[in-house]
Amino acid sequence: MAKVVFENVDKSYPRRERDGAIEQLDGKEQKVRPAIAIANTIPTSTKAKSRKSDRVGVLHDINLIVEDGEFMVLVGPSGCGKSTLLRMLSGLETITAGKIWIGDRLVNNLPPKARDIAMVFQNYALYPHLNIYDNIAFGLRRGNILSENGKLSNSNKLDDFLVGITRSLPRKLRYLSAKEKSVRSRVRQVASLLQIETLLNRLPKELSGGQKQRVALGRAIARNPQVFLMDEPLSNLDAKLRTETRAQIVKLQRQLGTTTIYVTHDQTEAMTMGDRIAVMNDGRIQQIAPPLEIYQQPANRFVAEFIGSPPMNFLPVELVAPLTLAHPQFKLTLPEFWAKPIQDSNARFFTLGIRPQHLQLGDKDESNISVTVDLVEALGSETYVSAHLNEDIEATINVTLTPDKRVAMGDRLWLSIQIDKIHLFRVDGGKSLLC
Repeated sequence: MAKVVFENVDKSYPRRERDGAIEQLDGKEQKVRPAIAIANTIPTSTKAKSRKSDRVGVLHDINLIVEDGEFMVLVGPSGCGKSTLLRMLSGLETITAGKIWIGDRLVNNLPPKARDIAMVFQNYALYPHLNIYDNIAFGLRRGNILSENGKLSNSNKLDDFLVGITRSLPRKLRYLSAKEKSVRSRVRQVASLLQIETLLNRLPKELSGGQKQRVALGRAIARNPQVFLMDEPLSNLDAKLRTETRAQIVKLQRQLGTTTIYVTHDQTEAMTMGDRIAVMNDGRIQQIAPPLEIYQQPANRFVAEFIGSPPMNFLPVELVAPLTLAHPQFKLTLPEFWAKPIQDSNARFFTLGIRPQHLQLGDKDESNISVTVDLVEALGSETYVSAHLNEDIEATINVTLTPDKRVAMGDRLWLSIQIDKIHLFRVDGGKSLLC
């Protein structure tokens, strides 16, 4: 178990040069000038200014501390850099700048095998020719592990040779070294923990997706690493199995107490699994906080929109009095606690954010919103309604209603806003007024 620290970490890649590429221009093929030839015609002063643009930035100024034993979730849309950050920690990617610490060790230049981490991949990465027992034991046989009496079991070439050539023989005829006995004990312990004892003699192709995922987890757990890294391990599972496996991973992490960094694009996984969540976008961390704080107090418009289903609604508003916001279709009088944030913002125009769950059916009133229903999705426990503003058909708004509220497509509704649940964001940059 160890604390993980990312300190001012950057990652960038060199731009690819199109050397002698062919382009279609006006219906004719034309050869593009090689990048090197073009570079030779550029003045030296211009070259100096464009050096920074010679690289493509992927991660920018990442500062993150994952406490010992914490379950940290990295969440964000595809391409935001979360998997790259995980691969940099594991040693599969080099970093461009900054420092990465695991415990008290700076690991920037350490190879993956020396970092004492275990990674669970999206595609399981099981060896198809090995049975489940040997898949779990694979990493243990290539390192030193503690034997049952607590002593270090070192690798011995003669022992390894005898173990290897007798492995396919009947169990009574197999040679077991002290290390192999420790491996067997550890594999059985992990198999019992994951409830896969009956699968140990099967090949990966004979398992279901959920069983394969448990084997991949078992292989990681068996090594007893300082840090677990999980890169979207549930994305290949169906909805029911994903829910079950999600609960198993959280339970296992609590039992083992191992520092875990989990990457996902699924906000439901992020909200239900993590002690804290780091929301990422465009290679930057947008907010780090516990799940409920992320949901209730988003730092900016991106976080507010990404976390929550259906996503938050956004409407442009104007400050027309000290605590009064106006939209072409409604006016709102704000609670007193908004006075200072609005004054400090020194702005007149804002973006109003309101979650679908905080809109209710109301009566005709200047503080309510008039909409026409476009789509109704009845889920049983709740009903999702998508509508457009009556005076602006391009402006859509989502509402979550209780199942007893019956609405149909084409209905005209008045929606009231829970004024204590609103969010206000700056128009430029999208930062929340309360952050």
